Formats: sequence, structure tokens, C-alpha cells
Amino acid sequence: MKSQRFLGLLLIFFLSGCSGYRITYNTEPIGAAVICNGINEGYSPVKLNYSPDEDARQRGFFSTVPCRAIWSSGVTKDFSNTWDLNEFPNGVIQTLRRPSGEGYSQDAEFALKIQNMESQRRAAKAAEDAARAAEDAAYERSRPKIQQPISCFSYAGITTCN
Repeated sequence: MKSQRFLGLLLIFFLSGCSGYRITYNTEPIGAAVICNGINEGYSPVKLNYSPDEDARQRGFFSTVPCRAIWSSGVTKDFSNTWDLNEFPNGVIQTLRRPSGEGYSQDAEFALKIQNMESQRRAAKAAEDAARAAEDAAYERSRPKIQQPISCFSYAGITTCN
């Protein structure tokens, strides 16, 4: 009974997480730290889910906490924090271009490092998935085969088995 209640709550949690309003905070070049309300959410692009209330949905817009991009060179720029639910009903991607100024080459180099790390992460996950699939296949091959029950029948003094 407890496990069913837990699974039900877990299902509600996942379903409610998927029904939110997703905002992708992106930058050019990528790799700027995305800081929202003083909390570092990671390197861009960052996807965050929000839950606009019914009042915001009726008004057609809602506001989120303030978010800022900070590139490795120290250059900063603020993201919008007001979103039009009528124009973008299923979520939005906002991309900030880095302001002009010194340090661009540092930010571009950091963006390449971020891309390489992401590529390595994807390759490691693919290798892990392939190893898991090979392990599962090896396990299936090593399992003893379940013998089918033998059925026999006799007719006119002749016995036949499958």
C-alpha cells in the first residue's frame, strides 16, 4: 500500500514537472554562467521550468526571477524576466549576444571548452549505454533456457512427443 502511494506521488511529481513553462536561457557565445536570483543555474544554455499561476495565464504574461549572463571575461548582460504567454504559450528560448568589448577571445575559447565537455559527456553516455546493452545481452545469453514441457499422446499404440 505504501509503495503504491509513493509511486502515485512520484508520478504526480514528474507529470507536474513536465507541465510547466520552460525557458531556455542561451548566450552567444555559449558558456556564460546563468545566475537567477543569486543562484548559479549552470553554463548556458540552461533550461528552467516555471509554473505560471492561473492569474498570470489569464493576463497573458508572467514574470520570473531576474536572471543574468556572466561570461568568463566578466562581461554581464540581463535576460528578460517578463514573458508573453500568448505569443509563446509553450515556452521560450532567449538568446543574449555578448556585448562588445574586451575579452571576447577568452569567452569564445571558454565556449569551445564547454562544447568539448558536452561532446565528451555525450560520448561517455553513449559508451555507458552500449556497455549496459552488451552486459544485458550477455546476461540473456548466459541464462538457462527454459525447457518447453514435453507433451506426449498415444493413438493406436503409437506414442508421439513434441
